[in-house]
Amino acid sequence: MKIHLKKVSFLFLALILALSAVLIRTALRVPLQFQLFAKNSMQSQKVAQAAVNLQEASDYMTDESRLFAISGDWIHLENYFLEVDEFRRREKALEEINNVGAPEASAAFIEKAIKESKELEAIECKAMKLVVAAKGYDKNPLYKVPAEVESVELSDKEKSMDYNTKMATAWLALFSDQYFSKKMAISDYRSKAVEEIFKQTGMLNRKNAENLKATFRKTLAEITLILVISLIFFIIIIFFVVNSLYTFIASIKENKKLKPARTKELELLRQTYNDMFDIAMEKELLLRQKAEHDELTGLINRRAFKVILKALKESSESVAFIMLDVDEFKAINDKHGHSVGDKVLKTVAQILESNFRSTDYAARLGGDEFAVVLSKCDEDLEKTKQMISAKMETVFNKLKEKSENEIPLTTLSCGIAISKNGWNENLIEKADAALYEIKRSGRNGYKFAR
Repeated sequence: MKIHLKKVSFLFLALILALSAVLIRTALRVPLQFQLFAKNSMQSQKVAQAAVNLQEASDYMTDESRLFAISGDWIHLENYFLEVDEFRRREKALEEINNVGAPEASAAFIEKAIKESKELEAIECKAMKLVVAAKGYDKNPLYKVPAEVESVELSDKEKSMDYNTKMATAWLALFSDQYFSKKMAISDYRSKAVEEIFKQTGMLNRKNAENLKATFRKTLAEITLILVISLIFFIIIIFFVVNSLYTFIASIKENKKLKPARTKELELLRQTYNDMFDIAMEKELLLRQKAEHDELTGLINRRAFKVILKALKESSESVAFIMLDVDEFKAINDKHGHSVGDKVLKTVAQILESNFRSTDYAARLGGDEFAVVLSKCDEDLEKTKQMISAKMETVFNKLKEKSENEIPLTTLSCGIAISKNGWNENLIEKADAALYEIKRSGRNGYKFAR
């Protein structure tokens, strides 16, 4: 049952006039404390949102510059500079943090993140300049090359590169260790900025909680001096209000959602706080989902892999698709434990990543399922098959060596499909069918799709 404190107060007003002024004065302090809770929470949410916006802007610029480097499509360059010149989410994030009075440490980390983003922007502009030069956009009056790209100076060596070399150099710059290091630095600074604001919020909330405790202790001391009727009123307050507030304080300290209250006023407060709590959790989940690489193996994940396939779909170059499964992986987990299973997945990932070219993409799609897409394959189908067969033999031999020394006996089943005209969705079905045939014939091998 939930009650209205206001109605109960009017009911007892005639009998406790002497206590009313004291209780009102004390009660007025409670909303102020909760306003501070709400203010601190809102400040932390705004900083967290600003950090999310910064991360999203950086990831968007990365995606557009990479898509431009891979496909050469002018729209991706335009999208990139719409973010830089018009949307300006990075700059707005810092302005928002300064406006809400965030801790200096949070603002400093955001500034560092923006600095790293600006340095990434220089790398991205250099890569896009190479693509502009390769495509001849700078010599076509129909295209207006942004000043940031136009001002990038290419070396004589870079100017003399042919089309494919310029495109490959641009692509490699956007997938280099230096580039990934700066991306990780941005994410780290963003996390630290959020951590600092939540640390301050926690400290202020603990202080407010202590103030609330002091207020309630004073109230208890005053109520002990009044008559029996006032004691009854006090018991009602304790039962319907104080217990809920102490529960709120404990939940806030433990960073948990608030439990249901016995009064409609506190229930509204609980709902408001819990709504903000849910928003914070959703934002954190969103940040985790933005990761481009599989946490266990370090390979690109399904989301990033789909972006690459989409880019290859617009190319007319020959591509090959390999679908791989670890044979009897469940049995490995059941027999040796998940830690050994994880080691097997890491080993397979390392062998795949080290055996293929820098223009190929190895990914973990989930569970024990891996895939590799090979771009820029030879137009001669037989030569492509020979090249892939050689690589698969190397993969199988290396895996066999690892199985003899470091991990349990592990084999792979692989289906391979090849297209002479760029990526198409049929490659997945063909590779999957070939993979099924290998599994049906005893596993531990590879097969080219018909």
